[in-house]
Amino acid sequence: MENGTLTNDKTSASISRTDEALNVVPDIIFSDIPQHRKIMELLLQDIQRGNHLLLVENRGLENKKIADRLLQHLNRPTEYTQLHRYTTVHSLTIHPTAKNGTVIYEDSPLVKAVKYGYLLVVDEADKAPTTVTSILNTLIENGEMVLSDGRRMISRKKINSSGGKPSGIIPVHDDFRMIIMTSQTGFPFLDQDFSTPSGLEDRGVHNASSRSRRRRQVSSSTSHEIGITVKAVGSNPAITTVVMGADGTGPHTATAIASGTAVATATAVTYGTGTSTATAIANVSAIATATAHSYNTAVATATASAQDSSSAEATAHAHDKAVATATANASDSKVVMAKAIAKGDQVITDTQTGLST
Repeated sequence: MENGTLTNDKTSASISRTDEALNVVPDIIFSDIPQHRKIMELLLQDIQRGNHLLLVENRGLENKKIADRLLQHLNRPTEYTQLHRYTTVHSLTIHPTAKNGTVIYEDSPLVKAVKYGYLLVVDEADKAPTTVTSILNTLIENGEMVLSDGRRMISRKKINSSGGKPSGIIPVHDDFRMIIMTSQTGFPFLDQDFSTPSGLEDRGVHNASSRSRRRRQVSSSTSHEIGITVKAVGSNPAITTVVMGADGTGPHTATAIASGTAVATATAVTYGTGTSTATAIANVSAIATATAHSYNTAVATATASAQDSSSAEATAHAHDKAVATATANASDSKVVMAKAIAKGDQVITDTQTGLST
């Protein structure tokens, strides 16, 4: 942080400073590991680009750390709202408070954030009824929302194109952003084969299979298998989807990040007591696939990053005590594949790059 500008690796962002209580963010411990730094860099870029964020995590813990760390970096005025199975459109937009023994109704955190250009953190979106999450979809996609008191929130672009601001209209501030957090294990998806958060299906979070949506533990006479597959589908272009599987520091970690109409898939499986880490990042209309398999006490790391209309695939298999690292980077319409297989006490690294010149 220097002169009001935050720099995270290659990304810089102007930081708002305020003494308002709206900026109270928990003081968290954030592991400064390469995977987290890369995620933070991408999210900062997308916030600057104007995207909202959808953070999906199987247990709903890792995304809270990511969101809190991002809020610490940005230091912008922030409103919070937590959804649940009894949330209604009315409660989403109107907030009752008691003053001097009288109940009065004020604008909700959502409405305040839209009015004044704050960040809005929406927690546990998976627990809300589809009527509520569909309303949030409309606000993200079209910049419009009808409040229960008849007022309407409309994007400034549409207001300007109509030639003025009619009464009962709340312009959507240009700096308004949402960070939506959801866990796929929550209500109403318990024991059901749904692949997306309620009402957010057209914004794209899809896992490879019902089996891969949960942490897998399979014991056998020769090995202990634990792993996960996560898949993120971008939603052109209003929201960036981040899907995180398992713990942020292993023994198996899979993270998929997608924006635009891109698709990112990450698979991390550990057979034994080693570590497997897979990270797939795709933007625009690209496809990124990362697969990491660790056997015995080995370490496998696969990272695939694809831009534009390219395709990047990284596969790392590590056996015994070996270390295997595969990295694939692609842009334009290039197709890049990297594969690292290590055995014994080998250390194998394969880096393949197909970038625009």
